[in-house]
Amino acid sequence: MTALVFEAQGLSKQYPSGCALDKLSMRIEAGDVYGFVGENGAGKTTLMKMIGGLVHPTGGKMALFGEQGKTELIAARRRIGFLIERPSLYPQMSAQENLGFYSRIFGIRDKSRTAEVLQIVGLSEAGPKRTGEYSLGMRQRLGIAIALLNRPDFLVLDEPVNGLDPAGIVEIRRILEQLAHEQGVTILISSHILSELQLLAGKYGFIHQGRLVKEIDAAELLQSARTMICITTSDPATAADMLKRELEREDITINRKGQIEIPRDTVNLEQLMSALVQLGIPVDGFNLAAPNLEHYYMDLIGGGGR
Repeated sequence: MTALVFEAQGLSKQYPSGCALDKLSMRIEAGDVYGFVGENGAGKTTLMKMIGGLVHPTGGKMALFGEQGKTELIAARRRIGFLIERPSLYPQMSAQENLGFYSRIFGIRDKSRTAEVLQIVGLSEAGPKRTGEYSLGMRQRLGIAIALLNRPDFLVLDEPVNGLDPAGIVEIRRILEQLAHEQGVTILISSHILSELQLLAGKYGFIHQGRLVKEIDAAELLQSARTMICITTSDPATAADMLKRELEREDITINRKGQIEIPRDTVNLEQLMSALVQLGIPVDGFNLAAPNLEHYYMDLIGGGGR
């Protein structure tokens, strides 16, 4: 039986302005990379702060590594690394000095750990540089380095790639993949970039208005939706109507990008191409769209079709 790293049973958080968490229940097992998906204000950050002891629940129960008592939770949090919102850095200090400061706060006496975490996040050469001169991506990587100082078994990351350029996003993903696959670190991560989250996570929890509405693993996600043929044309509405009549089918739709979509497993490609030519429909693009985390989420919360 796989050990539980985090378990919530009916967790709630009520503020005067409204409910941030509403009887949320979820489980994260050792070795999971758990993608936490939800819109702004859905309750993601509230739950992460609750794991860190920064926010206290108004209802329900929470366990970390099987521990629930107040004293036991404090001890369990020493096994967790956090990057919630932006890392707090002293801009006039170098990365090494920032890490030294946090090492003293965490009670870490191993002087070699600073060099180790800088190596993990690819900042060894930038260690002496003042962090006020760092790019956003470098600051995020240093924030992860701080979260790794205590050799955590569980890493909690709130939007670690928010605002990064594509190269920075890929670099953060590389670091997290290494931690998960080579060091066995369990990760809870939220991100608005769902296509990137889909490349990293093996399990997903969807939160909406404080409620966990669905949990699903990567294999279930791939089985949950069809691969779609996507056709880009100048007048998709007219073209879709023409194809519906010609092919005698009603499952031809238009997605949010304005492309015509047809389920790949229900159409003969040769017949489709022939119909496009016969109807004189100009094709500007033709591609296959695999099951998509963003589509799944929007369908789940009632955000419309494709």
